[in-house]
Amino acid sequence: MSDTHHRLVSAAGTATVRSRPSRRPARHAARAAVAALFAVLLVFVSGNTAWASGRHSEGLGAISHPDWMAALPDTARLADLSIPGTHDTMARDVTFVAETQKSPLPEQLNAGIRALDIRARHFKDHFTIHHGVVYLNANFTDVLRQTTDFLKAHPREAVLMRLKQEHTPEGNTRSFAQTLRWYLEQNPETAPLARDHLWRPTDGNQQAPTLGEVRGKFVILQEFDGEGTDFGLSYYSPALNIQDAYDVPTMFHIKGKWDKARGHLEEAAGSNPQTLYVTFLSGVGPGAYPHAVAAGALWFTGVNHYALHWLESRDMRRTGVVMMDYPGPDLVTTVLRHNEHADVAQDTHA
Repeated sequence: MSDTHHRLVSAAGTATVRSRPSRRPARHAARAAVAALFAVLLVFVSGNTAWASGRHSEGLGAISHPDWMAALPDTARLADLSIPGTHDTMARDVTFVAETQKSPLPEQLNAGIRALDIRARHFKDHFTIHHGVVYLNANFTDVLRQTTDFLKAHPREAVLMRLKQEHTPEGNTRSFAQTLRWYLEQNPETAPLARDHLWRPTDGNQQAPTLGEVRGKFVILQEFDGEGTDFGLSYYSPALNIQDAYDVPTMFHIKGKWDKARGHLEEAAGSNPQTLYVTFLSGVGPGAYPHAVAAGALWFTGVNHYALHWLESRDMRRTGVVMMDYPGPDLVTTVLRHNEHADVAQDTHA
């Protein structure tokens, strides 16, 4: 179970109820029972329906967009593009509470995903990849190898990589930033990969780079306490505008989650192209696990379904970065088609 989910469950259990003191325990127990019932239903129902809910919420093996950036001009800024991404990119084949993806990283990249969400636990001077407390059976070396292997094969593409410090550090002799520097500059397995494929800002510049500056490279969006911002762009930079309203207590709140995401997408379409907009479609709560929020369950429509049909009906200049749980082929392709010069259709196969 993720740290986020622990916090959500704790918050639900301590919410204030305006009633007589003698009735509060009973009401809390009733609310907890309802949340537990929803959780049980989600395990059995959305497990059977999430992958059958349409091409907006399934695996990405059915499509191939490995070179969609190649047709875009070098002068285009990353901030002015429509970029599909995955929330908790590596969270697959784990407990249903922590899982957020069906496709492995290489399949995601081949399908057109160009924004990754990597959560690293600092453990014994190395990075293990986590979603909250859950180890995702991968390490940072795996992420770097798979990302740079793709960039070697497709040198006109670029990848954004949010890097967040996750879970509790243990057994370290140096800071998180120092270990990252070791991976990027000293580790014989990964330093050569970073030397050839990591984009680093010059003179402290925190503006989103142009596509020409980052082709064949990955760009770190650093969400951790560090030694300056020389690894990439700060996640807290004024050049980024991020919506991550992940709190979806129950499935009754899915529509509200979508409304917040839609508002941010509308803002991205009409705003300053120098600002990199990042919109998360993902959400979780004690009565709404990630696959239910994304794909829907019971009689509830999922966020991915809302997003697909809304984006299909809009002629937007850009969406910015769209971070998704369980994105399906149609949703990824629809985001890509909001890039004016991207030749998306030719890369698609059934």
